[in-house]
Amino acid sequence: MGLIPKEAPSAEELAARGIGVEKVRARNSDGTLKADDPSTPNVNEAWEEKPVAKKRGRPAKKKD
Repeated sequence: MGLIPKEAPSAEELAARGIGVEKVRARNSDGTLKADDPSTPNVNEAWEEKPVAKKRGRPAKKKD
Protein backbone atom coordinates (compact mmCIF):
# COMPACT_ATOMS: atom_id res chain seq x y z
CA MET A 1 0.00 0.00 0.00
CA GLY A 2 1.87 3.04 -1.28
CA LEU A 3 1.32 6.68 -0.68
CA ILE A 4 -0.70 8.60 -3.21
CA PRO A 5 1.29 11.63 -4.41
CA LYS A 6 -0.60 14.84 -3.82
CA GLU A 7 -0.64 17.80 -6.14
CA ALA A 8 0.44 21.17 -4.87
CA PRO A 9 -2.56 23.09 -3.48
CA SER A 10 -3.90 25.89 -5.63
CA ALA A 11 -3.72 29.55 -4.63
CA GLU A 12 -7.45 29.53 -3.78
CA GLU A 13 -7.03 26.54 -1.44
CA LEU A 14 -4.06 28.16 0.28
CA ALA A 15 -5.97 31.43 0.73
CA ALA A 16 -8.93 29.58 2.22
CA ARG A 17 -6.58 27.98 4.78
CA GLY A 18 -4.99 31.33 5.65
CA ILE A 19 -1.71 30.56 3.92
CA GLY A 20 -0.15 32.95 1.44
CA VAL A 21 2.43 32.30 -1.26
CA GLU A 22 5.78 34.06 -1.36
CA LYS A 23 8.37 33.97 -4.16
CA VAL A 24 11.84 33.02 -2.93
CA ARG A 25 15.11 32.33 -4.73
CA ALA A 26 15.53 28.68 -5.68
CA ARG A 27 18.56 26.87 -4.27
CA ASN A 28 20.59 23.87 -5.37
CA SER A 29 21.14 20.83 -3.15
CA ASP A 30 24.38 22.40 -1.83
CA GLY A 31 22.61 25.64 -0.88
CA THR A 32 23.86 27.90 -3.65
CA LEU A 33 21.43 29.99 -5.69
CA LYS A 34 20.03 28.37 -8.81
CA ALA A 35 20.37 30.23 -12.13
CA ASP A 36 17.67 30.71 -14.73
CA ASP A 37 17.88 28.46 -17.80
CA PRO A 38 17.85 30.70 -20.92
CA SER A 39 16.61 27.82 -23.13
CA THR A 40 13.21 27.97 -21.37
CA PRO A 41 11.96 31.56 -21.84
CA ASN A 42 8.49 30.96 -20.33
CA VAL A 43 9.76 29.41 -17.06
CA ASN A 44 11.99 31.11 -14.51
CA GLU A 45 13.91 28.41 -12.63
CA ALA A 46 15.69 30.99 -10.42
CA TRP A 47 12.51 31.66 -8.41
CA GLU A 48 10.08 29.29 -6.73
CA GLU A 49 6.87 29.79 -4.75
CA LYS A 50 6.85 28.85 -1.09
CA PRO A 51 3.70 28.68 1.08
CA VAL A 52 3.88 31.06 4.04
CA ALA A 53 1.43 31.08 6.94
CA LYS A 54 -0.09 34.46 7.63
CA LYS A 55 1.17 35.85 10.90
CA ARG A 56 -1.33 36.49 13.63
CA GLY A 57 -0.57 39.31 15.98
CA ARG A 58 -1.16 39.43 19.67
CA PRO A 59 -4.28 41.42 20.58
CA ALA A 60 -3.60 44.91 21.87
CA LYS A 61 -3.66 45.34 25.64
CA LYS A 62 -6.54 47.35 27.05
CA LYS A 63 -5.55 50.39 29.05
CA ASP A 64 -7.45 50.92 32.28
